[in-house]
Amino acid sequence: MSLFGNFEIGKKALSAAQMGQSTTGHNIANVDTEGFSRQDLTQVASRPMSDGKGTGVDIQSVRRIQDGFTKQKVVDEQTNVGSWETKEKILTEAEVIYTDLEGTRLRGSMDEFWGAWSSVATEPESGTHRKTLLTKGEKLAEDFRSFHKRLNDFNDTLNGRIQAEMLDINQITREIAILNKQVEQLENKGLPANDARDQREVLLQRLSGKIELRWFEGPRGTLEVQLPNGQHLVHGRKAYELIPYLVAEEKGNIRLGLINPPGIKTDVTDVVKTGSIKEMINQRDNSIQQYQEDLDLLVRELAFRVNQLHTSGTGINGVNTDVTGAYGFDEEARMNPLPYLESGNFEIKILDDKEEIEEVITVNVIAGVDNIDSIVEKINKAADGYITTEEGQEVLKDINKLKAMVNDDGSVSINSGMGKRFIFGKDESNVMAALGINCFFHFNLGAGDVRVSQELVEDEMKIVAGTDLIPGDNSIALQIADLQLQSTMNDETISFDEFYNSQITDIGLRVQDAQRGLKAHTQMLDQYEALRDSVSSVNLDEEMTKMVKYQRAYESSAKFMGTVDQMTQTLVNM
Repeated sequence: MSLFGNFEIGKKALSAAQMGQSTTGHNIANVDTEGFSRQDLTQVASRPMSDGKGTGVDIQSVRRIQDGFTKQKVVDEQTNVGSWETKEKILTEAEVIYTDLEGTRLRGSMDEFWGAWSSVATEPESGTHRKTLLTKGEKLAEDFRSFHKRLNDFNDTLNGRIQAEMLDINQITREIAILNKQVEQLENKGLPANDARDQREVLLQRLSGKIELRWFEGPRGTLEVQLPNGQHLVHGRKAYELIPYLVAEEKGNIRLGLINPPGIKTDVTDVVKTGSIKEMINQRDNSIQQYQEDLDLLVRELAFRVNQLHTSGTGINGVNTDVTGAYGFDEEARMNPLPYLESGNFEIKILDDKEEIEEVITVNVIAGVDNIDSIVEKINKAADGYITTEEGQEVLKDINKLKAMVNDDGSVSINSGMGKRFIFGKDESNVMAALGINCFFHFNLGAGDVRVSQELVEDEMKIVAGTDLIPGDNSIALQIADLQLQSTMNDETISFDEFYNSQITDIGLRVQDAQRGLKAHTQMLDQYEALRDSVSSVNLDEEMTKMVKYQRAYESSAKFMGTVDQMTQTLVNM
């Protein structure tokens, strides 16, 4: 090699040392940057001359230091952490709804309600105790409705969070697509795209916490992101959006939709198994829905059991000339057997002028057979309300001592005529409770609309404490008060209190399980991140050593260039 060729060797050495120093400085500057992978200068000996003599050094690349295995593990474990974190958060919020910030308000209202019935049983004719019972009954109904509303509001909140999570996922996938474009453009020009790749992997880890995915690097350096079934979220420079997907059966609950490349919307809810957004859907459709169903079950059973006893007695002002059921039934419901019935009899008692029982009308009911119309017909027949025409047809009389009819809204009315009045007696069939007649509570669906009978609110002396207008009779009040401790729920194996307590216990155990799961997976994620960082993160001590090394290399290269320059000057001056 000629003397002048040594200048080229020195120039390459200076460039390599300068590039190494610049790379080291870049590492040090990003020591605290999230997701930054330290970079290292790769140098190779230049291609030798034909005679085998060396020509210096070439800079091959500035490469990212990383471990593909731990990177994959971090992304996968982030999905599990996202699921458990969301589960723990939602269940903790639900636990607050169940226990209240003030304690167990609903449980307290139930205790006060049963206690008020016990007070009425001690003095069945006391107007004060009856007013207190009404207050406690209305408070319990209000708390049930409030509890139902809080669960419904929480369900709506989860729908809002799911939609917000979709928007966040879409923003991340758009950013990944933009970075794919940067990586592709830079690397097509032979330039490193290390920082863009780091940013892309930070976004990938964030995305994996939100939704289960598959990912791989395409042949052109793009990050391809897919759902587990292979549908793309990011394909090259294109991102595909998640959208709210609604179906009628879900009653407004949001499912996951994806816009496919042809622009077709598909439901991918069941494709995704883990991630924070799927856990929100799981908790909404399982835990929260189950709590709503359990609350409705508790309310329906409690109200029905109270009504079942209440309908078999008579209040102090319980003498009737006409009553109308609280529930209306449409045409289809009128044709079907009336729900909640048991085969047996119910009684309506006709009174004389002295309010003494003159006649007992007994109606037999067959469960699973009788509907609204057949029950009305049976009441009228039992009350001798039909006459036979000359043509042999049975026709309802215009005036009867007792007459039942179906109103335009599908409710049932019972009226007395001929100057008669009536009270209700024993009901083995649950007909009166099913029709909403002589009930304490009224409800259509459950916790969302339960209320105390308006008739009782207007006149507390109509509250049933005993039977047959017997002064001082407290038999019904005692039976209702005893419901608190009776096994009435879960196939009559536990009481109302035990059922409610079991719900609180269940949600507490679920919260503990979620906390343990979150702790275990967070620790595992921390271990994988520590392994990844042991390879990829910046070590300041190592970088300082490299900085000194490149400084010495630069100084030596400069001295080499100076020496060659002196030799050249000597040669020129000869």
